[in-house]
Amino acid sequence: MSGPMASIAGPHPPGTYHLVKAEEGTSPRGTPHLFKATAASTAGRFDFITGSFAPRTGPPLHFHVHQDDTFYVLEGILTVQVGDEVFDLAPGDFLSIPPRVGHCFDNLHNGDRPVSAINLMTPGGHFDMFGEMAGIAPGPDQDREMREVTARHGTIIVGPPLRIRLGLE
Repeated sequence: MSGPMASIAGPHPPGTYHLVKAEEGTSPRGTPHLFKATAASTAGRFDFITGSFAPRTGPPLHFHVHQDDTFYVLEGILTVQVGDEVFDLAPGDFLSIPPRVGHCFDNLHNGDRPVSAINLMTPGGHFDMFGEMAGIAPGPDQDREMREVTARHGTIIVGPPLRIRLGLE
């Protein structure tokens, strides 16, 4: 390896590259997401996330005010809703959702196995949101608090998780 390099911890000065080895990255407290790059390390340009999604743990229907939300499935089947359409993504499938388009996803077809996927958010800025969401305690205020946290980060919840929409819970 040659040339200047910057770490995930901070912004990259001009002329540097970003290298994060397989075992490296950072996870927001209480989440299964491993960020290989964050807005803080890319001057806000993107977040690059590897995710492992356990069965029936997908988010509610939501949209991002500013971010394109892009997925690439590595292993398993990820069921996705974009607008009113519901479809499955298999390994090697790619999906990019523009800002302000409602979407959600879930692991519904893999038994007890997780789905592995890459998630690219452009521009970046969701690392802190995931950590704040993980800190919300279950209880009567959970839904309101979740909506407040996500809205502060430009993510607007507009409906239930896919598993509820499909009558699986």
